Amino acid sequence: MRYALTITLTLTACFGIQTLALHHVGGRTTKSESNFFSSIARIQNGLNSPSQIALLGSSRTGRLPDKISLKTQFPNVSNFGCDGATAAILLRAIDRGQIPPAETIIIEGNTLVHDLDGKGQDVEKFLVSPWFKIGVVCRLLRADARPSAIAYSYLLNKKIGGFSDDDGTAALLLPAQAKVVAATPDLPTEVKRAVAKMAAIINRLKYQNVRIMLVILPPPTVSESMNMSIPRALSHAANIPMLDLAKDLPPGSVRYTDGIHMAPASAAAALRS
Repeated sequence: MRYALTITLTLTACFGIQTLALHHVGGRTTKSESNFFSSIARIQNGLNSPSQIALLGSSRTGRLPDKISLKTQFPNVSNFGCDGATAAILLRAIDRGQIPPAETIIIEGNTLVHDLDGKGQDVEKFLVSPWFKIGVVCRLLRADARPSAIAYSYLLNKKIGGFSDDDGTAALLLPAQAKVVAATPDLPTEVKRAVAKMAAIINRLKYQNVRIMLVILPPPTVSESMNMSIPRALSHAANIPMLDLAKDLPPGSVRYTDGIHMAPASAAAALRS
């Protein structure tokens, strides 16, 4: 009896400390110590608090704010960015019914090419795990509630800064215009198949009155690369608009933390655009 009481008190104390630590970092960690746990955490948080707009993509999308990190500016946005993966695994999860579709879905086009290499399969497989489902409903068992994730996120925020409602960029927009790509160059057979599968999912979602847009996030990439050819082909095949936020950027208009991922203020400006 005394042993059981000791265990109960110890667990209660641990969960109490964990709750306080989570509160100290804003209720949710922004980045875990691994791509896998960062991705799972964003999906669990997104499912726990459905929104009108869902962001699907890689770690580039993961750096964008949402209703949790900037609730006054983006109260209707959930972020499903998967570090080291692509929006394709999330589209398939939505198509299978594992993730409910939002009214509007914004797909990051930059990294769709990496689905050809099987990036993010570990995340895709874990979506059927009981532990994943438990994490959706139980805050303290979520992927980003682990002590290592809290510590890592705290140190990262100290290094690169966090989102702020008073960052001076509330009116900043990146110059871009959304449009459906009229025609695309010929692609390898394997790539055509991948685009056709994604287009089929998008068309099924459109049949459910889901609005869908493709976005190319900064920094700019080679226009002839598959990173650009695939989203262009998908825009054409699925007849959805594509917004290239990396095109014609004025010098110094976007700041990065590592040359690829946008700094918080620039990420907020990109999402606002």
